[in-house]
Amino acid sequence: MRAAVPTQTRRISPLAVVGLTLLRLCELALLGVLVGGLVGLAVYHFYSRDLPDPGRLATHRPFETTRIYARDGQTLLYELFDAGQRIVVPLDQVPWALKAATIAVEDGNFYDNPGVDIRGIVRALYLNRQGSVRSGGSTITQQLARNVLLSPEERGEQSYGRKIREAILAYRLSRQFSKDQILSFYLNEVYYGNMAYGVEAAAQGYFGKATRDLTLPEAAILAGLVQSPTELNPLTNPEATKERQRIVLDLMVKQNMLSREQADVAFATPVQLRPSRVDIRAAHFVFHVREQLEQQYGAELLRRGGLRVVTTLDPAMQGLAEQAASQHIAELQQRNAHNASIVVIDPRTSEMLAMVGSVDYNNQTIDGQVNVATAPRQPGSALKPIVYAAAMMAGWTPSTVIWDVPLDVNGYKPMNYDNSFHGAQRLRLALANSFNIPAVKALQFTGIDAFLDLAHSMGITTLQERDTYGLAVALGAGEVKLLDLTTAYTTFANQGYARPTVSILRVSTNHGEVLYSYTPPKGTQVLGSKGEAIAYLISDILSDNAARTPMFGPNSVMRLSDDRPAAVKTGTSNDYKDSWAVGYTPELVVGVWVGNTDNSPMQEVAGANGAGTIWRAVMEQAHAGKPPQPFERPASVEEAKICGSTGLAMAGCPDQIAERFVQGTQPTPKPGQYITVTVGGDGSCLATDLTPISERQQKTFLLPPPEARGWSGPPAPTQPCPAPPSADGTATPDGPDVVAAIDSPASGATLGSTISVTGSAAGYYTLAYGAGQQPTTWTPIAEGLGGVDHGLLGTWDTATLPNGMYTLRLEVALPGNPPQATLATVRIDHDRLAVRLTLPAPDSSFAVGTSVQLVAETNGPVARVEFVVDGQVIGSATQAATWSWLASGRGRHTIEVVAVDVTGQRTTSPPVSVLVQ
Repeated sequence: MRAAVPTQTRRISPLAVVGLTLLRLCELALLGVLVGGLVGLAVYHFYSRDLPDPGRLATHRPFETTRIYARDGQTLLYELFDAGQRIVVPLDQVPWALKAATIAVEDGNFYDNPGVDIRGIVRALYLNRQGSVRSGGSTITQQLARNVLLSPEERGEQSYGRKIREAILAYRLSRQFSKDQILSFYLNEVYYGNMAYGVEAAAQGYFGKATRDLTLPEAAILAGLVQSPTELNPLTNPEATKERQRIVLDLMVKQNMLSREQADVAFATPVQLRPSRVDIRAAHFVFHVREQLEQQYGAELLRRGGLRVVTTLDPAMQGLAEQAASQHIAELQQRNAHNASIVVIDPRTSEMLAMVGSVDYNNQTIDGQVNVATAPRQPGSALKPIVYAAAMMAGWTPSTVIWDVPLDVNGYKPMNYDNSFHGAQRLRLALANSFNIPAVKALQFTGIDAFLDLAHSMGITTLQERDTYGLAVALGAGEVKLLDLTTAYTTFANQGYARPTVSILRVSTNHGEVLYSYTPPKGTQVLGSKGEAIAYLISDILSDNAARTPMFGPNSVMRLSDDRPAAVKTGTSNDYKDSWAVGYTPELVVGVWVGNTDNSPMQEVAGANGAGTIWRAVMEQAHAGKPPQPFERPASVEEAKICGSTGLAMAGCPDQIAERFVQGTQPTPKPGQYITVTVGGDGSCLATDLTPISERQQKTFLLPPPEARGWSGPPAPTQPCPAPPSADGTATPDGPDVVAAIDSPASGATLGSTISVTGSAAGYYTLAYGAGQQPTTWTPIAEGLGGVDHGLLGTWDTATLPNGMYTLRLEVALPGNPPQATLATVRIDHDRLAVRLTLPAPDSSFAVGTSVQLVAETNGPVARVEFVVDGQVIGSATQAATWSWLASGRGRHTIEVVAVDVTGQRTTSPPVSVLVQ
């Protein structure tokens, strides 16, 4: 048998392995290139189908115009047309600065790319896939292709397919036209805002000069407008324009077009705007509508797509508003008031019927092109209805008593318009008369956050920097827009239901296709579960002519003819820079501002004698011939009798008045709010056993908080009436000046368990207490021989007594004289509100920058808890009683918490000292 021959394995050298590998890779790469090329070719042919001929660019003609109509669909307000707005200029008349600035900000590689920036497209695709802000990656050539060659409908698409078609067109344009031709087409086509298409119209429209005369600072501004011409409009938003100019100049430096010194000089050079006159009906309203249309449909479709827009504007209402503004400003010019703005809204639909942005759009002296209706200004007292609405949502009523007395909150000392204090004021009177201090206290009660939340839900779009506002915001320290504030008042007129104010009824194409049609929604109830009732009560107070008479008189501008119900509030900012009046009937809401666009002060033009006069003129004319309509009172509002002096529903009150309340919120008397005592003579002294029965009478007094004493009118008497003459007709012999007096506790005080009673007793005395305000039985506390002068009379242990009202009696007997007595009525409340800080612990130490958790604890329900560090309120909590404090400032710091109950009473915790190091 033949042996098997062993096989020999063939060895392959490493060099051969590498060679084979490279060969395979090359084959794969070649295959990939072929496949990629085939795919790319297929994509190119697929998206090239039906593409327009790039040659059309040379014969491009103006597009179809968009028309904006009044609400009747017939009255043309404005036509977005090209005629007179585009003037073609050759490229050699365009200064280097504008060409360079445009290329720097729009397409830095313009002269080098083939019409498409591949890196820009890849970057845009990456950012879009990552969910970042949409990045277009469009070159100047692509923008030109999109704006001129694609249809208006396709321009508005946000799709990769449109991007590919746009890129193909741009590539073809670059092969058919030179770069200078493309740049010339672009500069004559692009939209610069303010109805200016092309550089020549923009140069004349903004600067009043030809393109060839533009300076570098002006060129940088124009080049920066292309990205967002409405938002960056230098006539209406100069701050944003200036920021954009800096970006353009920086890009020119980055691309070595300018030196840093040249860019800085250009940025610092002032630019004089010389806008051209625009003949247009309701110009500010039209531009307000245009801005909304651009946001919804894009600028290109708006200016090229031939849209038909029917707005909410009522030409008759607009006309009478313009006339009222012009007429009354002419009368106020001698007091340095030169401008006015008006907004009129139908509260039943939230449709804007008129908008006067200034008295003369074309008057450059008053900056007439600035729309003051959408410009933030300080509203003064016109914000107060929102403050009080928030307070009502938190439990206050129209009869809640607020003390209008001197107030000092960490150095902030608000004053009233008349520099006076008015003592106890029911909420109705405080709001109707526009007293400042009660409004600040109402904001203290609700908390700034709750007020801002309500304001924003009602339509206020400003007041966003919460940490910067203090209590002065209740008096208009923040800035709001007239349109926003009028919208907020519309919420009151609409029973608490908030809706955005609309200015467009219908948008359709030139073929009749309806793109948008407005149907009024019910809105969102923003005043809470009792919103309809609260809205009605605010309307009832603001239309109460009798309530506001003490400050404004019975026949102010706020009172309409035929006593037509109209709720209105005026406002005046500091130094008379802004005069406001916003008010409404069930059919109409009118907001008016008077002042100067440059914020210069007027000469004592307040809300009533400035904006108020225009408000009344518009209201009277708008309602002429129409019967007065009352504010509809919801079933959840009921009427009750209250005591005018105390705001409480009390039997036997001598000054009873009718008040309206949310059902179930009528204020019932609570211990500590008032005291009823038996007085004698003229009512200035307490009746004693010696006072004739015929001279005794019961009298009720409101018990003021400590800070209001001295401002609250005649206090409850604390001294007994003098003894009557003796039987033989001679006067009872006089004794010491002070026979009997209780110093502490004072009448009306709320007390805890063990009480030290101090005072004076000239002779033998007995100290006793009885239940209620007119006890029939007395329980002894202490007795003594007398001779006590403002000292301790006795110690009263109330630990076993139930909560309630009690009366202390000090009776003193002097030889040869009948006994004399004095009384003090107090409240025992073992469950009174208490608050303490549980974290941090006393004497804790923290490093600078540590977030310290502050935790408070109360023994009952509260409206809110305020956290105070070194006397400054740093936060307010309405839910969990916690707050985070960022430890700063080395050294000792004192932390306290203040609990505020639903009646507005405040209790402060014992202070806790901590060390920051």
